Amino acid sequence: MGSGGRGSGGAAPSLVNRRSLLLGGGLLLGGAVALGASVHAFRERWDVAVIGAGVSGLSAARNLADHGLSVIVLEARDRIGGQLYTDHTFSSVPVELGAGLIHGRDAYTWELVEEAGAETVLVRAGNGVPEPVPTPEPPRDDEDAAAYLRRMGVPEELWPPVSVDNESLERWSAVWMREYGLFDWWSVPRENFRVVGGYDSLLPPLSHGLDIRLGHAVRRVRWSGRGVVLDASGPGGGVEVRADRCVVTLPIGVLKAGDVTFEPGLPSSHRDAVASLDRTDALKLVYEFDRAVFPSGEDVLGWDEDSAFVFWCLSREDPEVVVAWATGENARELLGMPADQRFAAGLAALSEVLGEDVPEPVARTTHDWAADEFSRGAYLFVPPGAHDAPDTLAVPLEGVLYFAGEPTTGENTVDGAYANGYDATDALLSHL
Repeated sequence: MGSGGRGSGGAAPSLVNRRSLLLGGGLLLGGAVALGASVHAFRERWDVAVIGAGVSGLSAARNLADHGLSVIVLEARDRIGGQLYTDHTFSSVPVELGAGLIHGRDAYTWELVEEAGAETVLVRAGNGVPEPVPTPEPPRDDEDAAAYLRRMGVPEELWPPVSVDNESLERWSAVWMREYGLFDWWSVPRENFRVVGGYDSLLPPLSHGLDIRLGHAVRRVRWSGRGVVLDASGPGGGVEVRADRCVVTLPIGVLKAGDVTFEPGLPSSHRDAVASLDRTDALKLVYEFDRAVFPSGEDVLGWDEDSAFVFWCLSREDPEVVVAWATGENARELLGMPADQRFAAGLAALSEVLGEDVPEPVARTTHDWAADEFSRGAYLFVPPGAHDAPDTLAVPLEGVLYFAGEPTTGENTVDGAYANGYDATDALLSHL
């Protein structure tokens, strides 16, 4: 999902394919990467260390390596992809427990689709397109989006359905939403696509040949104008990594929790930026049925703010796999329940949307991003008064420490992460 940032809803600028190597054989391992200490020897010092092997971290490392720099990527998880997380074990069809869609035909992500030779399908949804929202006057700096629309005299029935995939308008910065066209994001016709073999099949063109250390959680970043020293915990114990520069692609929830310490501490501008931004909660409940439950003409149901869930049908063959998706306050209410009650609530809501009882699923799964220590929440939103925070956090420190990813863009799509990894490291390269 994800409508929260500066994304590529319109025509994308012309791009040169920036990866010099096409996918070689044998690296696609269901989202894991066959890289580690057994493949790459540790150096005394790297040109750049990248913290995080999500999409922004991978595209940052890809850009740097393709420009001839020595790069190491430290990833706390046992897989690459970050919040792009495809489960190949739950069912005979891949299930996306994190990011799920390519938004629009102009997304940068299509470069990866072509390079990976991936198959995509259009997601059919009959939800219609809301009318554009009139916003003739600028908002106040600390004004929330709901208060602003009321002040503009916009009836609530015309408000964009932001809470379908994020927080309610009361929690959003009106300045941010107006500046980046988010009030009208929903009124632009946009086709959505799903990657048939799994979204993670787009990762190998980025990860190919990179030195990625899985299971290496960075705990401390010691930095100065002379470079960085990263203290990480790895499978074999503590690891110290030295580099001339560092690109930090940690999620905003991890930055806010202080799980990674910086010595010396970040300047007040960056600390305040991290403190002012926030993350939403999101929950996917995945059900496998042994017979059809979804209407044949729809792939999505419940696409309105009156529904606590949006439902997606991932597979219409045996088995049929259905995802129940909740965000914001709805997700937090569900996350406060025991797991069995969450799944029961999702089934009850699906029955209500369909207007008939649904059978018991033969299998079910989920992933709690709020409880995930390497995520600490789903994706970012920009609260009132925080509209300058992403740009502030993107300012490099002493030409050594570069923040990248969602906290520096406010963009919460794979498309945005992919583009930002390149943009952030283009800036780094320009100062070499």
